[in-house]
Formats: sequence, C-alpha cells, structure tokens
Amino acid sequence: MDIKGGISENEQFFSKVSHDLRGSFTSILGFSDILSDPSEKLNSEEISEFTNRISKQSHDTFELLVNFVNWLKLENYSFGITKEKIELYEVFLDIKNQLQKKLSKKNVTINIDINDSEIALMDYEILHSIINNIFIFLIKVCNENSKINVNSIRRNSKFSCLEISTSCNNNDSSFLQNIDLRDLKNELSFSIIFAIKFIEQSGGEFDFSVDQENNLNIRLTLPKQ
Repeated sequence: MDIKGGISENEQFFSKVSHDLRGSFTSILGFSDILSDPSEKLNSEEISEFTNRISKQSHDTFELLVNFVNWLKLENYSFGITKEKIELYEVFLDIKNQLQKKLSKKNVTINIDINDSEIALMDYEILHSIINNIFIFLIKVCNENSKINVNSIRRNSKFSCLEISTSCNNNDSSFLQNIDLRDLKNELSFSIIFAIKFIEQSGGEFDFSVDQENNLNIRLTLPKQ
C-alpha cells in the first residue's frame, strides 16, 4: 500500500526503525566511551547515571530489535512461522513479571483474570511481542497508582477474546482515539502500532476505545485455530 507521496507503509516502518536503532546504538556507544575513558575522572554519582542510561537504552533497543525481527518474519517469511497452542495466562504472567521494574516505578499493578482454557494458535515470539508492546504502551499512558485489568470477555470456539483496560491521562485521550498505522511520528504510538500490525497479520483483531471517564479499553481477538 502506498501512502503520503508514494512512500509505502513498509518503507516508513523500515525508515523509522532504522533511524531509532542508529540513535539507540549511538547513545549506548557514547555513554560507554565516556565510562571507559580514564581522562573523564567520573565520580560515583556520574558513573551510576551513565550506567543507568546505558541499561535503559539497551533494554529499549532490544525491544525494538525484537519487534523488527518479528515484523520481518510476518512480512517476508510467513510460510516459515511455527504456530503452536499457547496458554494466554502464562504469557501475560511472564510479561508482567518481566516488566515489574517499569510497573513499580509508576506504582501500577496488573490484574490478570483469564480463563485457564484461553489459548492462542500463534508464533510464540510474535504473541509475546504483542502483549509486551501493549503493556509498555499502557504503562506509559496510564495514571500513576492505577491498575491494568486483563479479562476474558466471551466464549468463542475459534478465537480467544480478551479485554485490557486502565485509566489513562487526560492529555492522551484524543491521541489514543486517532492512532493510525501510517503515523509513526509520535514516539508514544510506536509500540502499539507494532502490536496492531502483528495481531492483524496473525489473523486476529485489535480494537480500542476511550470512554467518557477516560478509561482506555483494548479488545483482543486472537486465533485459536
């Protein structure tokens, strides 16, 4: 699909990811060079600051690389994707534990209430990326001291249907209502754009809404067959 002056969606994604990866590695290398240069004479506080920056940038870069690899997999190697039956509760719990540091920093809790029978027939790494991206996005936009709720919402023989909800900040609501796969300028949207793209290309559906009380509700429909 060509958009905005003939630039394809794929070309926009590739350009955006390439730009962000170059920026991330430039930062990591820059901080590392400072730490390894004996002439800098850094004190313990400065060393701690630079190591924390390297750690954060490394985690962000890793997540971006995983998304990029999965994007390439779905775009170009769909015939080689291995689909397996995956218990959704276990995936959500695993990602919740991995993101505990981000959750604690904002004092956000995740409540998972998913039926034990809920499964998805998908590539494990792609499903993991979808849920991880959604949680990262929600942690960014939700209020401090809030709760992210994950619930099974209806029975379906062909799909697992889940709802993820939280309270989001007032200044984000208009943006949330207008997220578009073609708009890659807003850094806040990048993780959720990957999630939407991965779900749709895996045969599922993604939908979200913001109600009058500024609660964000995401509905996931994931294939079982």
